[in-house]
Amino acid sequence: AAPAVLVVIAWVGAFTALLAATQALVQRDIKRVLAYSTVSQLGYMMAAAGAGAPTAGFLHLLTHGFFKALLFLAAGAVIHAVHTNDMGEMGRLARAMPTTTIVFVVGALALAGVPPFAGFVSKEAILAGVWHAGLTGPFLMLAVTVLLTAFYMFRVIFLTFGGRRGAGGHPHDPPAVMAGPLWVLAVLSVGGSVLGTGWLGLPFAGFVSGDRDGALPHAAEWLTSLSVGLAVLGIAGAWAVYQRQWVTSTALRQAFGRLVAVVEVGYGLDLVYAALYHGALLRGARVVGWIDRYLVDGVVNLASAWTLRAGASLRTLQTGRAQDYLYGVTAGFVLLLILWWAGT
Repeated sequence: AAPAVLVVIAWVGAFTALLAATQALVQRDIKRVLAYSTVSQLGYMMAAAGAGAPTAGFLHLLTHGFFKALLFLAAGAVIHAVHTNDMGEMGRLARAMPTTTIVFVVGALALAGVPPFAGFVSKEAILAGVWHAGLTGPFLMLAVTVLLTAFYMFRVIFLTFGGRRGAGGHPHDPPAVMAGPLWVLAVLSVGGSVLGTGWLGLPFAGFVSGDRDGALPHAAEWLTSLSVGLAVLGIAGAWAVYQRQWVTSTALRQAFGRLVAVVEVGYGLDLVYAALYHGALLRGARVVGWIDRYLVDGVVNLASAWTLRAGASLRTLQTGRAQDYLYGVTAGFVLLLILWWAGT
């Protein structure tokens, strides 16, 4: 049963990576692109766990923390400068914000899996682990995700820092107190790859796997070439569409109109969630509420009402007059005599 469960985990992870990557393709909000990208990268880690390569998944968790933190902070610097999240209202920020541009490109290259950046080593290890596990379907989905990741990240770069439309206002790089962490994360986004290679690679793998002889999955040359080639192809595609505009985004939207419309509504998943929420959860909650109110509380309320009524009835015997109590004592004494006499 365990291997079957792992296969399911790998398929779900790969599908999550691909689905979230397509969502990132159609977002205009720069933070939403990065948010969907995070979901996609978590899918990579899940696929690695399902393929029996937890070391690769954990390495990607660490390296992803470096460059995704860098990207979010750099995006925050952009938003702080132009006062909008909409990439359609940005553009030509490279000259006004050179520091932010450099660190954002570093983070994007790491996320796209371009060597020698940190994301290349961890993502390549995941692809190798999935391939060695014989999971062709998840491998193909993850390979397509490599292409889409490079495309949507450099779509962000060309729309934000390049392009033909200038941002309004007076954008500027963040002050040193904000730029410092960006440079630190940029260095880690490059140097973090040493955790998976060289003299640190084997100790790291052994630490994660608990096996001193543990190691990251080894990628064949063809797999490395495929991974890098897909990333470069994605970058070139984004450059052709959003920088050179040899093929405009409008033309792409017209060519894939129905597919884009489906992706933009999240494949209808929000509608499914809403239907389940209103149809199942709310109705189920109403049923549970009725049971709690009328059955559970009803039993408690009935017992308390009976107790109150019994107490009210017995309270009539407490008149406060001594002769009534004397009558009661006498009646009880007589009753006891009768019972004693009847027993003898």
